[in-house]
Amino acid sequence: MRGLLRLNVTVGDVGRRLAYLQLLWLAYTLLGGVVLGVAPATAAVHAVLRRDLMVASEVPGAHVRPRLWREFGAVWRRELVSANVLGLLLALAWSVVVYDHRALRNVQLAAGPVLEVVLWVVTAVLVVVTSTVFLVHAHFSGGPASLVRRSLVLALGRPLVGIAAAGIVVATFCLYYLLPGLAVVFGVVAPAAAIVTLVWRSGVLPVPDVAEGLVPDGDSAPALDSAPALDSAQAAPVTVPLRTLDPGVPR
Repeated sequence: MRGLLRLNVTVGDVGRRLAYLQLLWLAYTLLGGVVLGVAPATAAVHAVLRRDLMVASEVPGAHVRPRLWREFGAVWRRELVSANVLGLLLALAWSVVVYDHRALRNVQLAAGPVLEVVLWVVTAVLVVVTSTVFLVHAHFSGGPASLVRRSLVLALGRPLVGIAAAGIVVATFCLYYLLPGLAVVFGVVAPAAAIVTLVWRSGVLPVPDVAEGLVPDGDSAPALDSAPALDSAQAAPVTVPLRTLDPGVPR
């Protein structure tokens, strides 16, 4: 009985936190005039969710963090430029893919069937990159090109993880299309939480030696899940440029 009660309390805390995150995503998307706000708000969602799992995995320093709205706002401001550049690249890539799909339907070519297969493969890869790149953006330092490359490496190195992440995105879009009201309630946060948890628990992301510093103000956030102990892949020495002790946010 106590275990069931504890589970209900945990689920309630996580649900409340995710709902709050969704409200923050909406608020900061509007703050950026939608066009300039949606990408950094999405980046902030992934950064907060990643931090939650770092807390659950007992990464040193991960529990030192401010209240949720301050943490979200700090990440949003920090990533305002880089996230928008990344979002612009994704928007351009999707524009080209959508245009090519329409062009192939309207133009009769001898190589049309082959080109269509190639285009669908490119589309599938782009879905995988889109589903994971903001988590990669939250976890690694680097420019947009290097982040996209890391997302591709993740997809090729762990194809099942990449396919599962893409499946979450596709399933979410289908569900929101059938039941538009769910998009208002769950929005970006629900699929992001599922993808971040999936990728983190897969062990594909190396864990930083210490979490990036943020100003604490007495609010200890509940973890999304009681993640298992770090496996050998996660506990290995970090040799890639992870985000650690960010000087842009005072401690």
